[in-house]
Amino acid sequence: MREWCYSITAASSASNHTNQWPPPSVKIGALLAFNTNIGEFARKAIELAVQDVNNAEDVLNGTRLDLKMYNTGCTPIQGAASAMELVKEGIIAVVGPQSSAVAQFVAHIGKETTIPLVSFGATDPNLSEMQYPFFTRVAPSDVLQMEAVAAFIANYGWREVVIFHMDDDYGTNGASTLSDSLQSRGSKLVDKVAFAPGIDKPGIDKDLARLANRQTRIFVVHTNAAIGLSILQEAYNLNMMVSGYVWIVTDIITTDLGYPNRDPRRQLYTQGIIGVRRHISQSPQLKSLLSSWKKSFPSDFLDLDTSQINAYGLYAYDAVWAVARAISSYLNDKQEVNFTKAAELPTESGGRSELAQMRRFEGGQVMKTYVLNTSFIGASGLIKFDRTGDLVGAAFEYVNMVGKSPHVVGYWWANNSGVSPEPPPNIELASLSTPEDNAFFLSHDGKPANSTKMAIIWSGGSTIVPQGWVLPKNGKPLKIGVPRKAGYTDLVKVTTDADNVTTYSGFCIQVFETALKYLHYAVPYSYETLGDGVTTPEYNHLIQKLANQEYDAVVGDVAVLADRLRIVDFTQPFLESGLVVLVPVRNNKKENPWAFLRPFKAQLWMTVLLSFVFTGTVIWILEHKVNEEFRGPPRAQLVTVLTFIFSTLFFAHREDARSFLGRAVLIVWLFVILIINSSYTANLTSILTVEHLAPAIQGLESLIQSNLPIGYQTGSFVRDYLKSLHVSSARLKPLSSLKMYEKALELGANGGGVAAIVDELPYVQLFHQSNCKQYIIAGQEFTKSGWGFAFPRGSDITADLSEAILKMSQSGELQHIKDYWFRDSICEEVARNAAVEATQLDLRSFWGLFLISGIASIVCVLIHMIFVFRKYRKEMRIKQQQEESVVLRPAGSLRHIKQFMVFLDKPACDHKTSARSSSASSSCMTSSHTSTSV
Repeated sequence: MREWCYSITAASSASNHTNQWPPPSVKIGALLAFNTNIGEFARKAIELAVQDVNNAEDVLNGTRLDLKMYNTGCTPIQGAASAMELVKEGIIAVVGPQSSAVAQFVAHIGKETTIPLVSFGATDPNLSEMQYPFFTRVAPSDVLQMEAVAAFIANYGWREVVIFHMDDDYGTNGASTLSDSLQSRGSKLVDKVAFAPGIDKPGIDKDLARLANRQTRIFVVHTNAAIGLSILQEAYNLNMMVSGYVWIVTDIITTDLGYPNRDPRRQLYTQGIIGVRRHISQSPQLKSLLSSWKKSFPSDFLDLDTSQINAYGLYAYDAVWAVARAISSYLNDKQEVNFTKAAELPTESGGRSELAQMRRFEGGQVMKTYVLNTSFIGASGLIKFDRTGDLVGAAFEYVNMVGKSPHVVGYWWANNSGVSPEPPPNIELASLSTPEDNAFFLSHDGKPANSTKMAIIWSGGSTIVPQGWVLPKNGKPLKIGVPRKAGYTDLVKVTTDADNVTTYSGFCIQVFETALKYLHYAVPYSYETLGDGVTTPEYNHLIQKLANQEYDAVVGDVAVLADRLRIVDFTQPFLESGLVVLVPVRNNKKENPWAFLRPFKAQLWMTVLLSFVFTGTVIWILEHKVNEEFRGPPRAQLVTVLTFIFSTLFFAHREDARSFLGRAVLIVWLFVILIINSSYTANLTSILTVEHLAPAIQGLESLIQSNLPIGYQTGSFVRDYLKSLHVSSARLKPLSSLKMYEKALELGANGGGVAAIVDELPYVQLFHQSNCKQYIIAGQEFTKSGWGFAFPRGSDITADLSEAILKMSQSGELQHIKDYWFRDSICEEVARNAAVEATQLDLRSFWGLFLISGIASIVCVLIHMIFVFRKYRKEMRIKQQQEESVVLRPAGSLRHIKQFMVFLDKPACDHKTSARSSSASSSCMTSSHTSTSV
């Protein structure tokens, strides 16, 4: 073929133009590794693509592609040497390189020669940086692939992952990208194992054996196919392909697994692994390629089943078409194909080297722009680039290796952050295709031929989703720290029998051991106590020992606090908690028989009394002249006024006000009486009922301001909390048990005890079970928190136990355990009975009132009897004077008593009538005489 494409001159800017336009051919290069499965497939795909481009009538308009293909092997040095040979050939674009390691070298050559590179296999995320301006790729960046891997891991809630990667930029950058993707989803890489390209079996075994003793069971393999398959084989030999393990391989290995298997032993160590690979939708372009492939390479076994398609071969095919379309646009724009020789450099600066004499493609910048603007439907899907030269809109699928071939089990694409059982839509493909293609997309709905949804068969043939974490294989059970308390043994109880056998029981222990039954794996453990049982240990010290890895966990009544969360992890709280103030009930019933006088102060009582006298006087003044009921002798008027005004207290006055002014005063006064009665009644009710249960301390604020001694549980965080509220240490008294609580509260602040106890609500509930009547909670609960089980930072069992606690809560089992240990219903019933009893008043609150009433009644009866007896004596004397001629028998004491009783029963005569009529008087006396005689 005629060398038309470049001429060389001595001047750095000189160029010769070809005589024919458009040129009959243009040279393009290809860089790939011939000795790999991907390279073998890509080589055939590139040759077929060049053939299809040259046969197409609507692409280059008669200009043909002249392909120059070189083998890069898998080393950057050989790749750079092959790239130099291509530059000498006068190529204007390169399809390749195949690998990221080679691309790192060759991209710099492309930058110096301004020759665009369109790679079909280099997926290193860092290759898209601005330092490689002439690098473009039709293969999706590992940024997308690692997002797909992280999404799959997050889909099953696995939190710790180990990655095996190549010890080069491709592997290191891919591992870093996966780490970032996992962190954004709540997981993390706990180990990165880098393998050199030439690592041998002992080197692989050493790292695998180390990891087999760790708890993580999720492994990602991001290497080339040869090393990746070696890792899987050695893992199988080390019994790391059994149930519970998860192996995820990235697209290079997955692609190799989809290639017709030449090694029958591979099926042994690849069963159950998960592969991630580019999702290839069925399209007319793919169908056309496969048809051409069968004609050109009939010996290859390929059909429309996408699991048999090497995606990198499709990328290579599309890369040729992307280059061809860019060249077509370049030539249609009448751009010239010229090269210039680099300026001569001094010998001492390397001017004689081959690199210093590379020719530059003058139209490289324009050609790069046409490549980036290329957009079409290829065999692998939509070919469209972003501004950095990366492919957009790529989708991935997850395959499960079962039997001899992988099976699709799920999908991921850029606009969908999670795993989907359905393939991505082909909306973008349909928008760029012809109407005939649209009909094909709609009819096939973008689904591959083998998109049947099926359950995943994991390593070891298990269908149960692996937990992703197990206890280390070192045979050591978890050492769990347990506080040995001096009191509150219902929560954590440690007992040792005569045979020196220690048993652990209590609410917290039962919750922990029940939660372990919800886990999908066995957790061997042993308890180790902290404390002697005489004094409760400091809980902060217990947590610090856990942070120092002296314990593997802490189980007990441990509150979840912010400062503790900074050094350890806690499970989901299994019991809500918060601080409360416990105080004795103030009962005023015993020593307050004059409580009925308390509603009003002495000043108010005196004011009310004077108001009665003053208002009665005013009423008498206004009614005296017009109302005969307010007339009469002075003593009678005084009695009338007093009885009238005091009877208004009960709205039972007999006399009526007849003057307008008197009625006005009376109405206002009755309103005042109404208010006084209502206020008195309400205040007296409060004093005799509510105040019997009202504590002197109303809550935390009043307790702090009272300067009274405060009790707290030994070892609790309450001491530090109260000190943070500026409570003096001298006021704080540690208490260890229920008996000490009760004794301190009974003694009170003045007796050497405490005025109140600040403690967490569960402790107070246990204390209340036997002391419901005597003590109550003052104020509201504060510092809301909860109790949880503590584990070292980053422990996977923390999340598993949290899930178990939530399941216990949803099933009601956690509530049943709580009801057994916390008998709240009993205490609530007692509290209700105490409240009812408090509203039922007894004689002790009113005997003073009844005493006053009784004394008043007795005094009035005595006065009445004195006046009646005086009348009786007087009447007897009058009777004797009127009947002096009658001789009477001496009357005995019994006869006098009978006569007096008859006199008491006789109705009294109207004194007014007696005074006016002597006959009436005579009649009364006659009647009296008659009665007496009888």
